[in-house]
Amino acid sequence: MKVLITSNSFGSCDKGPLELLEKEGFEIIRNPYGRLLEEDELIELLEDVDAVILGTDPLSERVIRNAKKLKIVSRYGVGIDNVDREALERAGIKLTTTPNANTDSVADHAVGLMLSVAHNITKNDRLVRKGVWKKGTGKDLYKSTVGIIGLGAIGRAVAQRLKGFDCNILAYDVVYDEDFVSEYGIKKAELEEIYREADFITLHIPALDKPILDDEAFETMKDGVIIINTARAEVIDRDALLRALKNKKIYGVGLDVHYNEPNIDREFLECDDVILTPHCAASAESAINNMSYLAAKNVIDFFKTM
Repeated sequence: MKVLITSNSFGSCDKGPLELLEKEGFEIIRNPYGRLLEEDELIELLEDVDAVILGTDPLSERVIRNAKKLKIVSRYGVGIDNVDREALERAGIKLTTTPNANTDSVADHAVGLMLSVAHNITKNDRLVRKGVWKKGTGKDLYKSTVGIIGLGAIGRAVAQRLKGFDCNILAYDVVYDEDFVSEYGIKKAELEEIYREADFITLHIPALDKPILDDEAFETMKDGVIIINTARAEVIDRDALLRALKNKKIYGVGLDVHYNEPNIDREFLECDDVILTPHCAASAESAINNMSYLAAKNVIDFFKTM
């Protein structure tokens, strides 16, 4: 059987997952382009493939319709907004993910972005490299109020880290782990309260039907708020975010996810108050290894039960 691996980071730190697939008799096909695949490229590569270990490449209805031999999509990650789930169901193709495999890595990255934005770390680095010795005034994460939107596995991991900074944590979700909320002294809050009170807002939710942060939300926020997004770009209204940056409503933004990856909007590239990282929050060695092994195991286990 053949398995296509679209993610370039799969097995990059530990060859064990690749060896595991080979030991089970799979012929491995790698992404030959070194980037996200386009629809036509996916269609061509999936033509004679039984399984795909999928990164964030777009698995549309058209791609699925042309993947005649495909039996399982093993998502290398947890987000599935790049997958047409209804088309998969109609085609009888299994979909799996790698839950919690990258939790710690993404949580570390989110807190790192908070510190970098608040203390102007990357901005000051750029200035020093240009020969400019200028000390800007930063903000403290310590003892600040942080709003966590989405208190799932990653949101909880962020909260655990922030307690070390003695932060006052407000959190919004649809369902709460009550024991966790109690243990870490988290206040359950509605979105409007987070907008009004938080010095930092960090997003850990899947893509929704519409952005959760729009003009109205930004207008409600405190002046000088810091926004962190390691979830999905679409949870923030792009134009509303640019307006808030232009009007100095926001002190700064840390973005690991973008609206047209890998292309970045020029307005964000030219804004000194934005830190941009290339959707790499889950790219720590531990996360890569965890996701690689679990994605490979999902494929192997599926065919063993057939």
